[in-house]
Amino acid sequence: MRLADEELIAIARRVAAARGYPANLDTAVTAEASQAHVLLSHPAYARGGGLLVVIDLNSGVVLDAVPQL
Repeated sequence: MRLADEELIAIARRVAAARGYPANLDTAVTAEASQAHVLLSHPAYARGGGLLVVIDLNSGVVLDAVPQL
């Protein structure tokens, strides 16, 4: 069963909150095969200030979380 975008965003926001990121991050979801990439970006910055969260589409397991500089 593939997770919906809203579920993926909720998972990514929990990861971001645990790392001290603000709650008002903009979101973008890209899905490929069995993974989703959720980009959380700070609206005040043209680049950076965000977090890229890689999530398994079927299980919801966070595979990686990479700060965006």
